[in-house]
Amino acid sequence: MNEAGEWIAEQLSEEGLMVTSGFVDLVLDMEWTAIEEGVDPDARGPVVDAVMAKMAEENVHVGPPPDTLSTDGIDTSQIRPVPRQFVEQVLSWEDDFLGFAGVRRADVAG
Repeated sequence: MNEAGEWIAEQLSEEGLMVTSGFVDLVLDMEWTAIEEGVDPDARGPVVDAVMAKMAEENVHVGPPPDTLSTDGIDTSQIRPVPRQFVEQVLSWEDDFLGFAGVRRADVAG
């Protein structure tokens, strides 16, 4: 799973979604925390809900790409909560990563 974050971030960037491997790792950490807390690893909706709740608890936000920022700093009007679609896409690519490894999420969680 250590390699998953970088690989997933690379796949997302090829789709035009600019996220860091650190963001991907954060989503994956929150996912596994939710699973450890009892969320069914095969129930995508509840897993995404749990990650979104943890993002809100920790006040995680996304902003504009760095090249769109002015020299005065970040335009805070462009900072917003993490879109649900970002989390769903990370988990979808994680499914592919685990599939290539021949592993099911439930097996890793068990």
